[in-house]
Amino acid sequence: MLSLRRLEHFAVLSEERSFSRAARRLNLTQPALTRSIQTLEETLGLQLVDRAASGLVLTEAGGMVLERSRRMLGDVRALQREAGRLRGYETGTVNFGVGSFPAAAFLGSVMTRVARDYPGLVVRVETESWRRLLEKLQRDELDFVVAVTHSLPPPADFQVRQLPAQRMGFFVRPEHLLAGLDREAVSGQIAGFGLVTTRLPPRARGELATVFGLASADELPVRLECDNVQVLCEVASASDAVLFATHEAVRRELAGGTLVPLALDYLRRRRYR
Repeated sequence: MLSLRRLEHFAVLSEERSFSRAARRLNLTQPALTRSIQTLEETLGLQLVDRAASGLVLTEAGGMVLERSRRMLGDVRALQREAGRLRGYETGTVNFGVGSFPAAAFLGSVMTRVARDYPGLVVRVETESWRRLLEKLQRDELDFVVAVTHSLPPPADFQVRQLPAQRMGFFVRPEHLLAGLDREAVSGQIAGFGLVTTRLPPRARGELATVFGLASADELPVRLECDNVQVLCEVASASDAVLFATHEAVRRELAGGTLVPLALDYLRRRRYR
């Protein structure tokens, strides 16, 4: 009998292209995963994978089965989500991803409310870069994603719901040489200081280059890229680095006085959703 569990094993193996990595991801032993794939091949009467010199590759039949498997697994997850909606939100499991800036801005308060109001609900949250979140959403590993979309518009087959906009800006420690200077002075000197920020999409890097008056995004003085906003805040508050983030993500640091905003607008205070 065809097993959805074995189809899931095959889908993960096709992504990892390694029995050992796929087994770790599935919390299986490698022999158990090998037996699962062999059983699936015997059930279908097809060879699905081939161990080539360059590594594991899918056969032509394997590619066809993978495409069908992903659709079937996606339908199963959609049915599970729909059943959860019919039951209500008191129980069930929710898997979602959050970008670095939204996570720093409101994830803690949202999860506190969920834990208080829905104690029977199991929530799994992943905070990742925009690229990884998109990949997992496309593989149907996440139910939804909360992220800034201006640099990476979601594909047309995703439903987009706008949340309150966030405002990008530049932040430094209060003793920084740029703190308190007017916009013109900041604009003329900021390129001389290191920039710390998250891993940004190409469009955002291009817009930053425009703000810095640079011909190319490759010339940006980025000294640290990290998707942990707390780490970025610590670095900016203890050095002369300039932090590029949203005001909402650093609101605690602004309120506590460990960081202050610079008088430099990010493309005329454009607000991003």
